[in-house]
Amino acid sequence: MNTVSDTKAQQVAYLLKAAHWQPPEPPALLDELSAEGALHSRQGVLWVDITARDPSATASLLTGRFGFHPLAVEDALSPYERPALQRYDGVLFLAAHELQQQGGEEVYREVGFFLGKHLLVTVHTEPIPLIDHWFGRWTAQPERVGRTPAHLLHLLLDAIVDEYFPTADTLEEKADDLEEAIFAGDGSVQVADILRVKRRLLELRQHITPLRDILNALLRRDVDLIPDEVVPYLQDVYDHTLRIAELADINRDILAGVLDAHLSVTSHRLNEVMRILTIISTLLMSAALIAGIYGMNFEFMPELRWKGGYPFAGAMMVLVALIELYIFRRKGWI
Repeated sequence: MNTVSDTKAQQVAYLLKAAHWQPPEPPALLDELSAEGALHSRQGVLWVDITARDPSATASLLTGRFGFHPLAVEDALSPYERPALQRYDGVLFLAAHELQQQGGEEVYREVGFFLGKHLLVTVHTEPIPLIDHWFGRWTAQPERVGRTPAHLLHLLLDAIVDEYFPTADTLEEKADDLEEAIFAGDGSVQVADILRVKRRLLELRQHITPLRDILNALLRRDVDLIPDEVVPYLQDVYDHTLRIAELADINRDILAGVLDAHLSVTSHRLNEVMRILTIISTLLMSAALIAGIYGMNFEFMPELRWKGGYPFAGAMMVLVALIELYIFRRKGWI
């Protein structure tokens, strides 16, 4: 199904697969030259998917042969640009961050979309299984999957957003577990555990928020490339992004409270320890005072030659300690 570029240098630079659908014929898989011809014919529905291995060569392809604006191409190939909705020469450009789980951590990859009246071009720097899956389904059943490029755009955006829900639910469960552990007095919970989950929630929000803003712009602007029949579906995706962003915000607030509670519990435990140590130190200090008095090396001392001096000093130490404990308890210090 995949059609790669036809020279060895291009194979290293990027991978390209394309399909062109002109009803009632089934979609036809195209090579690069045929895809370029179908692009300029402005007929049917053309979907071109490009995996950019060499950004410079891919940029030359998109600007020189496909005719896309250089600024849009630069944003599509740069992982550091904040995705936004832009229109250049009748082509709508937008980007979304696709989410994958790798080793228990979230990995975000940008996918650029070039939407025209008869074409959709998707650009990414790493293989995206989600796009491969829907590309195969569209070439098999184009009428059911996407009749227009706008339908395909909605399909991919919806699939990208749906990938965020399992991660959002997992992080919500982690936040709940940390909250329960803190209030249950579990001493194994560390500040680093709380901050790690909080950072992951922040990253989730930072990636879903630009997509939310893009969808909001699509819904609020009069975009002729988006048919009226597609607008309700984009509204549904927009609602999903709102829900994910709200989940991230709520759980970040919960973790902030959990962190405060953890610090309060730690401070309380430290105060308890310091209080016990202070009481013990006071008792020992009183006993040391008596021992110091009877340990002075003066020749004339009243109890120096008294046989009961040692038991008397010990009894005095115990008595003073008991009096101090009684006073501490009366004052509510213990």
